[in-house]
Amino acid sequence: MSEPLDPAAPPPPPSYAPPPPPGTPPGYPTVRISEWLNQAWTIIQPYWLEYVLAILVAHLVIIGAEILCILPILIVAGPMMGGVFIYLAKRMLGLPVQISDIFKGFRRFVDTFILGLALILPPLVFVPLMFLPMILAAFSAGHTEAGTALTQVAGCMTMPLVVLFLVVYPLAAGTYLVFALPLVLFRRMGALEAIRRSIEIVKPQLANFLLFTLADLVLLWAANLVGTALFCVGFLILSPLAASLVGTMQLLAYRDFVGLTPEDLAPYAD
Repeated sequence: MSEPLDPAAPPPPPSYAPPPPPGTPPGYPTVRISEWLNQAWTIIQPYWLEYVLAILVAHLVIIGAEILCILPILIVAGPMMGGVFIYLAKRMLGLPVQISDIFKGFRRFVDTFILGLALILPPLVFVPLMFLPMILAAFSAGHTEAGTALTQVAGCMTMPLVVLFLVVYPLAAGTYLVFALPLVLFRRMGALEAIRRSIEIVKPQLANFLLFTLADLVLLWAANLVGTALFCVGFLILSPLAASLVGTMQLLAYRDFVGLTPEDLAPYAD
């Protein structure tokens, strides 16, 4: 016969929770990727079509700004990403929500703009530099030794810079700044304060948060790949759904590590 459980003993940890890193304070939340993914899909599933429409509208605004020039996309990217978080947070908490909520990130324009710069400016500025070897080759059409050597050097530097700006930087920024936008939106922090606080939260479990960011990127890449293979029709559905899942997972993480209540959404109620 089994011994009765000691009522004073702490409950066993949930099966989904990975062991906390060494030095993590007792009771401190841990990264739970599979649980957040399941919860996010449960939240999204009843309203999946509205999620798709909301994310598509946000993407169209950003793409339209990108077509115009670099400056417009830098202006709208951060506030639009913030607006998506507002929409997703309202859905997550069961609050009244409408697609136009994706534009409410402009209510914190300065701080969301700064965070948008931190997230997208380095990769965006680097993209034109990828064409530098071709430009140098055109200018060294006379096959001068200096021009040829310069072209070769630029060509050798292209791949390391691609890895640095299009892989390493987005991965590092997405990991360390995962809570920065929600802190600006829902705790009314300034951009720099939110960046510092996000880094402080992430650092004790950096490896787990890095895996979380990798899982988010794999989910987005897989949705884009499969959607494109389905003659782009699937792309218009799968890509917004994946973005909704990733954003909701990040908000679930924010809820567990920082806290998220309906009162935090009060500034965006009307």
